[in-house]
Amino acid sequence: MSGGKGGRSNTETTMPKFAETALQQGIGMASDVSALGYTPYYGPDVAAFSPQQQAAFQGTNQMADAFGMPSASGQQYMPQATTMGGMTGYSSGDGFDAAVGELANRRPGQAEYLESFTIDPMTGEPGSRAGVNQPVALEMSGGRRGK
Repeated sequence: MSGGKGGRSNTETTMPKFAETALQQGIGMASDVSALGYTPYYGPDVAAFSPQQQAAFQGTNQMADAFGMPSASGQQYMPQATTMGGMTGYSSGDGFDAAVGELANRRPGQAEYLESFTIDPMTGEPGSRAGVNQPVALEMSGGRRGK
């Protein structure tokens, strides 16, 4: 048996003010960034055929036509390529927009719910469920708990 006195020891650890401020700022920034939502890429996703490749296709078709063989002459099987920033290619941007529109047509409630978490891409206004519209007090204890 020990002859010690009864009682408790309590050790409290507090966060330095600079770390508390940085943590609060980080959470605030994360809330803002989470409202951004998906940002589609509208530039070329896949490179278009070069002029040399197009000339090779045309030569192959002319040769096939000369020998009465089937060719792709006059058949356009690729959409019109677009040029942006010096790059020529094919973009999935229009297809993405069509898919988003189709979701809104077929499942309007789900589309509206998804949009409520992010900003309006045209106005920049946050959706009703965006973090900025869901206030949460970011208070650190800085001392004793329960006060």
